[in-house]
Amino acid sequence: MFYVKPLNLGSRHSDELWSFLISALRHKFVRVLDRSALCFHTIGLTPNSSTLLGFAFAALAGVILSLRVSDEMTYVVAPCLILVSGFFDAIDGSLARLYASVTKFGGVLDSTFDRFGEIVVLSSMVIVGLSDAFWGLAAIAGSTMVSYVRARVEVEGVKMSGVGIAERPERMLILVAGLFLRSTEYGVILVAIFSGITVAQRILYAYRHLG
Repeated sequence: MFYVKPLNLGSRHSDELWSFLISALRHKFVRVLDRSALCFHTIGLTPNSSTLLGFAFAALAGVILSLRVSDEMTYVVAPCLILVSGFFDAIDGSLARLYASVTKFGGVLDSTFDRFGEIVVLSSMVIVGLSDAFWGLAAIAGSTMVSYVRARVEVEGVKMSGVGIAERPERMLILVAGLFLRSTEYGVILVAIFSGITVAQRILYAYRHLG
């Protein structure tokens, strides 16, 4: 009988493997976004306009969720609007490269309206009763802390892109899936839990690199 020694990856190597896989997937996704950005570039869409459009669609989704006019609007139209919001939020970086206008203000605008959009969507779910208030507030707090930890650590010179299991795109996809499946509260609970895990991962990553 042959004995195969199990592969033992330490937590640090596991984190690095996860970051590598996420980076590889995002690299392929960025290529698709770059092609899409070319089309919008030809009609004059700017990076900041794309950021504001992304927020506008997220805000519209929040309004639809809070009004809860019908099941079709709540569980079909609203999640589709969130996906459109994510698309415009994603191509602003590609547009910035096309315009050769990557600015610090553009980064601030993007991060600010990303947070606003996410808070609007989650708050609407809580207000209308699609999610328990505790989990909704936990998801909002966790999502905000994920971004805060990244910003604070990057000030110290350590890049945090791809660190953690639930950055904003993953969180929004979880919420969209929860809406499509009419299991909104489960989606919010997952966002709250995964956000907490991501915060812990980023703090640990910062500890390893900053000592």
